[in-house]
Amino acid sequence: MRAVFCVLVLCACQGVPPDLSTAEVVRGDFSVTHFEGGEVRAASGEVVVSPRIGGRLKIVHLWPEGEQVDVGDLILQFDPAEFEREMLDREGQFEEAHSDFVKAKAEREQRLADIKRKIQQRQAELELVALNQERQQFASTIDQEQGHINLAKARRAVAEARQESIAQEVVNRVDFLNHELRIARRQERYERARRDYERTSVYAAKPGIVVYRKIWKPGTDEEGKVAVGDQVWSGRALLEIPDMSKMQVLCLIGEMDIERVRVGQRAYIRLEAFPGPVFNGVVAELAPMASPQPGAPDIRVFELVIDIDEQDERLKPGMSAEVEIVLEIVPEALSVPLGALFEREGDLVAFRLDNGKFVEVPVVIGRKNATAAVVTAGLAAGDIVALQNPNAR
Repeated sequence: MRAVFCVLVLCACQGVPPDLSTAEVVRGDFSVTHFEGGEVRAASGEVVVSPRIGGRLKIVHLWPEGEQVDVGDLILQFDPAEFEREMLDREGQFEEAHSDFVKAKAEREQRLADIKRKIQQRQAELELVALNQERQQFASTIDQEQGHINLAKARRAVAEARQESIAQEVVNRVDFLNHELRIARRQERYERARRDYERTSVYAAKPGIVVYRKIWKPGTDEEGKVAVGDQVWSGRALLEIPDMSKMQVLCLIGEMDIERVRVGQRAYIRLEAFPGPVFNGVVAELAPMASPQPGAPDIRVFELVIDIDEQDERLKPGMSAEVEIVLEIVPEALSVPLGALFEREGDLVAFRLDNGKFVEVPVVIGRKNATAAVVTAGLAAGDIVALQNPNAR
């Protein structure tokens, strides 16, 4: 439980002005804290990035920031004109390659069929010549010799036709393979162009609210939220649909303060938009390396992430928050508001109420935070001290 530093009261004692603010010195656990400003964000969620396709992409449509989306809603649209032309060109080339293959296949198969018929003709001629040769066994020697010559020629004709058929089949296979490879290449190019065209439209994959990311604006040295008309490179985080069940605060802490902060320290979170509620949290992450502060490259800062314990509909990404980190707890310490301490010649004094009058007493303090300090000497528990110099009044 958070420690109570002091109690402010209006003193109604005799002789004391009624409008003089006072406080009571109390004993209890004293929290040494550190304050940082930060921004609320979701611990996880869907990050929408520009598609990994060539060239710069121009944003022509964005879902309104902070509005609810459902699965399938068009949340981001890039100019598709160039990618549509590329897709149509690739589609035409693919269809042309397929048409060429169909035409070439028909021609090659027709030529092979002609050769098959030629083989049948040569085979029939060979059978006829062989039959005539058998009939000439009693013919003259010259006629028999001529028959042998005709038979040999017929056999060669059949063999040549068969060889031509084999050669044509080889040619057909090679030609068909080349056409198929050409079709496959052009189909792959078409499919890639079609995917690139389709990826210019980005749809929500989960329900939630849309949060814009910051990007570097071309021609400037500043970051700004993504907007319609921006031109971005592929792979750039542009939108986020956060998981609202777990929220965090992202802070930037300076080099002088980083040594005092540790993972696991408790923290309290207040929202600028809702000053009433105080949320509990814990330091979850601390960047191991410093980075330039946005807008001030000479200043080095560390990213600090605070996990928020509660779930609350008032916690929304992008809200400004103040984080109070508990660096140390001093047990059973006397504490007094910083406003009750006054400097006198280099020393600290307080004005303690004594018998209706404020008496100046020297005070020694120890650890302190943004609002109070530990008193090690000069005051006791229950003392009433002035928060204004009563003598000055």
